[in-house]
Amino acid sequence: MARFWLKLALLAAVSALGAGELPAQQSRAPSRAATPAQQPGAAQTDSVARIEYWREVFSYQGGSRDPFRTLITSSDVRPTISELRLVAVAYDPRYGNSVAIVREEGNPRPHRLRRGDQIGRLRVIQIRQYAVVFQVEEFGFERQEVLSLPRPEAIR
Repeated sequence: MARFWLKLALLAAVSALGAGELPAQQSRAPSRAATPAQQPGAAQTDSVARIEYWREVFSYQGGSRDPFRTLITSSDVRPTISELRLVAVAYDPRYGNSVAIVREEGNPRPHRLRRGDQIGRLRVIQIRQYAVVFQVEEFGFERQEVLSLPRPEAIR
């Protein structure tokens, strides 16, 4: 129905412009006296045609998701696992109060992470002595990634 009115409005505007007059000007009776704009030497004023455009708007409510909405927003994307670097791990095997310190590329402030903390799409599942296990959620699927420290014997 909205398309019909849009086509009708465009057709009326095109036909009015082709005839040289707007529909509002056709209904007016011509005046006998010359206006200042019609006098010789006066500046001509152009009337501006106003055309309204209507468009259909869809809203998805209920069970299915909107197919035109992006699956990942920009705030959910960052940081990725490749942008993180594990700096230190304070490992506590007895009470489970381990803390991992992770730095992000381009961000000078470190993140202090505990089990259950989340950064973007990454959630800390487990903190080991030399590694941190993240759960990555993408497109409704979950996978695990391990970010590890270089072992002390490998540094030499």
